[in-house]
Amino acid sequence: MRNGAQKRALSEGMVSSFWFLPGLLTVGAFVLFGVTLNLERLVPSDVSGLPLVFSGGSDAARTVLSVISGSVMTVVATVFSLTIVALQLASAAYSPRLLRNFTSDRGLQVVLGTYIGTFAYSLLVLRVIRTATGETEAFIPVISITTAVVLALVCVVLLVYFIHHIANLIQSSSIVSEAHADAARSLAKLRTRERAPGGGAPDGDTDPHPRFKGLLREKPLVVRSRASGYVQHLDVDSVLRAVAGGAEEMVVEIPFGPGHFVSAGLPLVQVRPAPKGGLDRESAVHEAFFLGKERSFRQDFAFGLRQLSDIALKGVSPGVNDPTTSMQAMDRMEAILVALGEKVMPPRVVEREVEACAILLRVGYYDFDDVVGLAFDQLRRAAFASGQVAVLERLLQVLERSLPANDLAVRQKALWDRAFAVGRMAPAQVPDPRDAVALALRAVEVGAPLLETGLAARVGADLEELDGFTEGLAGGERVREAVQSARGASD
Repeated sequence: MRNGAQKRALSEGMVSSFWFLPGLLTVGAFVLFGVTLNLERLVPSDVSGLPLVFSGGSDAARTVLSVISGSVMTVVATVFSLTIVALQLASAAYSPRLLRNFTSDRGLQVVLGTYIGTFAYSLLVLRVIRTATGETEAFIPVISITTAVVLALVCVVLLVYFIHHIANLIQSSSIVSEAHADAARSLAKLRTRERAPGGGAPDGDTDPHPRFKGLLREKPLVVRSRASGYVQHLDVDSVLRAVAGGAEEMVVEIPFGPGHFVSAGLPLVQVRPAPKGGLDRESAVHEAFFLGKERSFRQDFAFGLRQLSDIALKGVSPGVNDPTTSMQAMDRMEAILVALGEKVMPPRVVEREVEACAILLRVGYYDFDDVVGLAFDQLRRAAFASGQVAVLERLLQVLERSLPANDLAVRQKALWDRAFAVGRMAPAQVPDPRDAVALALRAVEVGAPLLETGLAARVGADLEELDGFTEGLAGGERVREAVQSARGASD
């Protein structure tokens, strides 16, 4: 028996699947056939003389419908075969994870559904045509045949639209825009952050009450996963209702949050203290998790950064060598990080009360450092390996622009760590000393405003280290001057 969360996840997956809308349109073709056939019987007079209405005989009617049904299926088979090839090339150039954007595209689904529906409708009309014999009268459903001709003309228009749409769909700008839009819709579900001074612990995490510390040393009851897959949906409230009771205080740990991969046999939930006699509602715990074969945007906004990072990585790879596409993807990463500044990250540690039971809940959600690392760590290493200095400069710019929006110290530290890593690696990884010094200078510019925050000591030490790394390089004195200027301005 599936709970409401699982049913919603299944229904959302079904609605966004490639076959659902075409299936509905095909069923609609059967309904349309019934409507037009009844109209034939309700309209007693001959309407074949009206303009644009089919006026041929039974043989002509069969020919028209045969041509429509045959040509429609030929076109749809050829066009969609070419489309699959185009999508394969696009997935190789950008990211295989982006294929879901094509299969869930409404435009492609409408085109496919209309073509299949027209084919089915033409066959249904074809089977009711009768030629006059000695025993039966001729029956030529002129309204239905005219409708089939209209549908064929619609298919011609959709063919033109389809060619335009698929050409636009595989452009890099459209691909990165769609990945960003998916992430933005998921990001909008997060709670808006209050910026009042002293407004609580960063990102909503709660400092656990000392009374829970003793429970952390107890042996837990472990509910293990029965299957492997990515956590697409997690209903935390259902988990807590399933484990609450039997103790006044407990610690509940959920190691894998949305977006993480769970292998069969690994812990889904750990409960301390272990309930005596086991867990009565263990099946409810399993039902609170929906595992799928791939990540989903349902509760996982970081999936958008994963897709954009994949596109950027492909762009800096030697086989593709397209830094412009990489920087397009980074533009969208910047937009996500700036928007994230207004949101509270899902709390990893929080206290809850369920059925008079005080619960310390610990969930393995992505924190801000995880999100920034997901976006930039692999990209930084790949850009250094391929010598894409322009991509590294854009990366530092993204980090610099994201700092004002993410004004919590823990977030600024995560952003600065990535900027410092670029400046630190540049002298050893970039062959041209001028480029290495330029990257180090940009890193100093990123860190300078942080010298006036609570991170001043950490950032100051890192800037001094950057000065040491560039010592001896042509133009390295510029880094020293920039570091001294930044420290002087902060003093």
